[in-house]
Amino acid sequence: MFPAFPIRLLPLALVVSLIAGCGSGSASISGEVTYNGEPVGKGLITFLSADGKGATAGGEIEDGHFAVDNVTPGPKVVKIEGVKEVPFARNTEDMAKRAVANKFLGDGSGLIDPADTIPPNAEGNNEKLDIQPGKQTRDFHLKKSAGKKSRS
Repeated sequence: MFPAFPIRLLPLALVVSLIAGCGSGSASISGEVTYNGEPVGKGLITFLSADGKGATAGGEIEDGHFAVDNVTPGPKVVKIEGVKEVPFARNTEDMAKRAVANKFLGDGSGLIDPADTIPPNAEGNNEKLDIQPGKQTRDFHLKKSAGKKSRS
């Protein structure tokens, strides 16, 4: 005959073993982000599913560093956006002056002062990588694209 004490603990032991066995299976990723050798001051980093499985995860970039938790493991596309504060024109005359100055400098985009500092086509942006479960460090060193002229 078995003692009653261990039998009463069997359901608890089963639950604990299931929780420990399953694990979270997610990843935590941290690292640094630079653009043309300079730390990205402010921005966003997003881990998009490359195969349509798993959720999108992301976080803020501050002073060239980021940390994102609860990233679903698997193939991802990493999208990095750098942003800056934009001084707004006080009136239409001020806006027109800025537009003329930008056009003179070769920027015909029509944007007075773009808020994004990293173009989508920067080398290293939209990189594909395979995320494994657990804690990991990954640095992203983006560069101005050699092809098209970017706005930074």
